[in-house]
Amino acid sequence: MLQSNIKKVTSMKKEPSTLKIMMTLFVIMRMTVLLFYTPQGLFNVYTDYSYYYRIAQLSESGYYPFVNMWYHYPPLQAYIPQIAYWLTRIAMPAGDLLSASYQIYARILGIILLFFETGVLVLVYLIAQRVWDEEKANLLGWIYCGLSLPLFYWTFSHQVVTVFFLLLSIYWFVTDRRSLSAMALGLGIASKLIPIFELAPVAKFLWPHRQKLLVYGGVVALIVFLVYLPFLLLGGGPWVLASFAALQKVGSYGTVWAILDGNWGFGEFGPLADHLQIEKAYITHTQVPVIPGVIGILLFTVLYGLFFFRRLDSKDGRDFFRFSTLTAAFFFLWSKGWSPSWSITMIPLILLSFPEWKGLLYSLILTLLVFVEWPFAFLISNQVLLAAVYLARTLFFIFLIIDLTKELWPRKVVVELEPSDA
Repeated sequence: MLQSNIKKVTSMKKEPSTLKIMMTLFVIMRMTVLLFYTPQGLFNVYTDYSYYYRIAQLSESGYYPFVNMWYHYPPLQAYIPQIAYWLTRIAMPAGDLLSASYQIYARILGIILLFFETGVLVLVYLIAQRVWDEEKANLLGWIYCGLSLPLFYWTFSHQVVTVFFLLLSIYWFVTDRRSLSAMALGLGIASKLIPIFELAPVAKFLWPHRQKLLVYGGVVALIVFLVYLPFLLLGGGPWVLASFAALQKVGSYGTVWAILDGNWGFGEFGPLADHLQIEKAYITHTQVPVIPGVIGILLFTVLYGLFFFRRLDSKDGRDFFRFSTLTAAFFFLWSKGWSPSWSITMIPLILLSFPEWKGLLYSLILTLLVFVEWPFAFLISNQVLLAAVYLARTLFFIFLIIDLTKELWPRKVVVELEPSDA
């Protein structure tokens, strides 16, 4: 059984839980932001909420993701904003981004995403409580409450949905509920493809039990298939394929690979109207990669294999979580694209891998890199500064991998005793 084998030293009086207090303050702060701030975002400029709104408005003309239009987000992230739009339309007429309809829409979507955001906080606490202790659970909970990136990106994008299902999968795995873990991971992949990296840590820890590993992978695949099945039954198969093709054609962005390729913007999928034309999904909008993708895959497969096949002396919940964080760092180093919102995927993993001040320091460094990249460097259109940030983030992930390696495979200290005088 994959459970923490570390014996906890408990005092006569158990450390009290502060989860209810932090949840209350956490939700109140975010509701205040949601109600009193405009949904136009930082510096009153573009946010992803407005993009989701414009995509959802296509339903007024009978267009829906994976039915008769392609979309670069998987179904869960595609239809959560659509649900918010349908709820808005019950009470409000359709309108543009300056209308009251959009103001209401942004707040309804924010409330829906707040359930996932609060779930992330709870999972950070519960995982820390499980693999560390009550004291560290309280500490990490309060740290997460006070971090600015999770707060900002909750009001900016729906990345938190993916983070929630990823952490839920990890929590159920370390508590030996493998089927539930696989289901949660399948839902995470059906919200965004990023959590697919978690299959590697699962494979490492279930490697001696191949049958369990096959069952786990089968459940993940089944859940993803079931999420896409309704669209296939509605005749949207070509649009589903086009959606995957669009992800392959987006090119490099926000990484050192983008520097080599000469791509300085965000991932480009073309105008909104292109989503209604299936052939547009197969068009590349960026420079051709200098290094072929297959070479990158082979290189990182070999490098990651050195860690994957290295024996762990213990396989408790802490090691599983740290190996998951190491795998995520490798994944983002390999990935040809990077979005600043993906930082909120790394922050809970980092905090739970280093449940002391080191985890907070890593999180604050990542926060600084995100701020310098966006909005600052993009607002002033400075390619030199952007290149510096991309390189700094690459070094950040490399140092994180080195630090995690030290925790996963600590050096054994050999103590030599002097011979007795007897």
